[in-house]
Amino acid sequence: MGPAGQQTVRVPQSTPADQPTDVVNPLHGASGRTRTTPEPELLTHREFDDGYDYDDPDSQYDEPVLGDDEARRLRRKKIWKRVRRVSYVFVALMLIGPLVAFFVAYQIVDVPNPERLADQLDKTVEIKYANGDNFATVAPKGRRTLVKAADIPVQVRRAVYAAEDATFETNEGFDITSIMRAVWNNLTGGGGGGSTITQQYVKKATGNEDKTLTRKALELVTAYKLSNTTDKEDIIAGYLNTIYFGKGAYGIVAAAKAYYDKPLDQITDIEAATLAGVIQQPGRAGGDPEWVEQRWNYVMNKLVENKWMDPAKRASATFPPMADETAANPGMTADKQFIWAQAKRELENAGISEEEINRNGYKVELTIDPAAQEAAKEASEAVMKGQPENLRKALVAVDPNTGRIVAYYGFNEAKNGIDFARSWQNPGSSFKPFDLVALLHKGKGLGETFDGTSGRKFGGITINNSEGNDDCGERCSVAKAMELSINTVFADIAYNETGLKAVATAAIEAGIPQNVGQKGMPLEQNPDLNISIGGGKYVARPIDMAGAYATFAANGTKRTPHIVAKVTNPNNGDELIFDGDESLGKPQPAFSKTDPALNAKIARNVTESLIPVVNSTRGGALKCIEGRQCAGKTGTHGCADTAKTNKSDNCAAWMVGYTPQISAAVWVGSDDNSALRNKQNKVIFGSGLPGDIWKKFMDLYLKGKEKKNFPKYVPIGLSPDQAVTQTRNSDENKNNNQSSSSTPSSTPSSSSNNSQSGEPSSPPKSTKTNTGIFPTGRVDPPGQGGGGGGGDNDDFGQPTG
Repeated sequence: MGPAGQQTVRVPQSTPADQPTDVVNPLHGASGRTRTTPEPELLTHREFDDGYDYDDPDSQYDEPVLGDDEARRLRRKKIWKRVRRVSYVFVALMLIGPLVAFFVAYQIVDVPNPERLADQLDKTVEIKYANGDNFATVAPKGRRTLVKAADIPVQVRRAVYAAEDATFETNEGFDITSIMRAVWNNLTGGGGGGSTITQQYVKKATGNEDKTLTRKALELVTAYKLSNTTDKEDIIAGYLNTIYFGKGAYGIVAAAKAYYDKPLDQITDIEAATLAGVIQQPGRAGGDPEWVEQRWNYVMNKLVENKWMDPAKRASATFPPMADETAANPGMTADKQFIWAQAKRELENAGISEEEINRNGYKVELTIDPAAQEAAKEASEAVMKGQPENLRKALVAVDPNTGRIVAYYGFNEAKNGIDFARSWQNPGSSFKPFDLVALLHKGKGLGETFDGTSGRKFGGITINNSEGNDDCGERCSVAKAMELSINTVFADIAYNETGLKAVATAAIEAGIPQNVGQKGMPLEQNPDLNISIGGGKYVARPIDMAGAYATFAANGTKRTPHIVAKVTNPNNGDELIFDGDESLGKPQPAFSKTDPALNAKIARNVTESLIPVVNSTRGGALKCIEGRQCAGKTGTHGCADTAKTNKSDNCAAWMVGYTPQISAAVWVGSDDNSALRNKQNKVIFGSGLPGDIWKKFMDLYLKGKEKKNFPKYVPIGLSPDQAVTQTRNSDENKNNNQSSSSTPSSTPSSSSNNSQSGEPSSPPKSTKTNTGIFPTGRVDPPGQGGGGGGGDNDDFGQPTG
């Protein structure tokens, strides 16, 4: 009995064997016992109490029915559950995989050794003409001169940092910010790499420059390991001892000698900026002084930005003149060096650096025909012999059927550091065929007539012809305007008929680069009336003009002019490394990609307009040898600075012409925009010295070769004959309706009425009101071009355009 008379109920004690093995009470108590806390369900148990007694066989159970929305939610929940689990695995692999790979690579990669690299001398490079004859041999210059870190002047190191890797002394061998920026630039169509100096050193030292992610990853690991195991001073010393600087200079000591003929310890900070600048593309250093100066300006600005140079010193600094260009390859004559420099530029653009060529001992086959090259040299030197010292010349000849440059002569004894075959100059009237292409695109042809009188206004701008060619009249056909080079007709076509952008498009279609001039101005960007006569800011190079006219010669088939035929590796069974004919000479329709017949007709109509320029009695001095069919256009450009020159003076003169077999462009000018006068002190026109050089070259090149004719002429729009008839009928009707006191309009004069050719007996008087007739002026590379945008001068002694 318990307290207060209550009876005590005793519960039998369990034996140890009866004790539960779990700390959790069983789900169901024994019969007559108090129900205890239920045991948690296993994973296989249902997660909800559905009221069904699974121990009762009589219990009825129906599966719950889910609604459509609830079923969709359940499916989405299961899908996202799987997605989350897969994502976790993927992220884990992304994080762990690279870390493991990085660790493994770190253990096995070797860091470069500059002494060992110096022993791996570059191999001999053989350069061949197109016919297999030897052009030149570039031999290794012996062991590179190594310099200790302590012997590299601080101004040299800072210039290199500014140019290549401003954070070199603090980064871990790679710069993640630069890498991400480079990735972004490449994804958005830009350029620029994200490599540090350490990474570049690894790439150059290993010789592995494959454009693969595997190579880039190993490079990064090696750079990190190198940065952790080697002092920064030793890394920069190894880098500067290893890399190529152009001009045949390997290592910083050789670079100081090649560029400034100085020992390294005498290089100034201003000179160091040049050496650092060319590291980016050393192959361009030889033969491209404009680019070298651009890079110098970039490095100088970066030095100021990083507080390594006083802004005042930067403002007063001028580009330091470099040593003689011929020192780069002493085994080549200067004219050959320009050819080799152009070849290296092409290969650099194709991803084959000069360093790679030298390291592997590649064999380079050029497109240059030795006979054509000799003809170019002979014609240029013979005609220019005894002419005033300020005159310069250039000639480039292209095979229209292949795009191969068969002759390339930009050498001038007085300026042997400048390749004038690549210099930007105002093309003058030789740009007028592109006006015609734009007109032909509109279905209008050589028989269309325009007012060819002088003193016409276009958008408030007065355009003049020159004295002696105002006789083209108020109804001047396009054909006659091309023959007489009438400025007002082509300004009218561009301004009123086709639009200025259409002329720019036509020039690009033919082969003129989209970006012209030193500053890379887009040809189609805000064009002004200068484009119609090749003045103002519109410039071209002899290599461009020869290529564009080759498109006309090839009946509308465009090929990129190129000077490299192929590159092979003789150490690997003459493995083909680069095929210039396939990569650059591949044919493509120029003027219509969808209508081959129209494409050919446009080109042939241009040719028809250019045949009289060469073959008429006015231009008879330019007729090709053996009665061959030739077409072409001369061009001159007036001088801008009339304070130093006469209004009738020219500062650029051209002759560009072709047969079905060859297209050649000749330019004569100066390097300081001075007036062009021949040895008789007469004004130089396109038909003068440039025409003489062109004709002599064409005669030498074509002599003995098969005669080929242009295809049949099928006119677009009105033909020249229809224009004459139309003009005659129109004038007759006009005269019949006028009173006897009226003055009849002018009719086109025949070519026989203007039978001058070559140089006039005395400089003609110009009716130009000024040389800057267009408001925009021109953007000239320093020391190049004609300037001013003044009217072009007639190429047969009459200053008309």
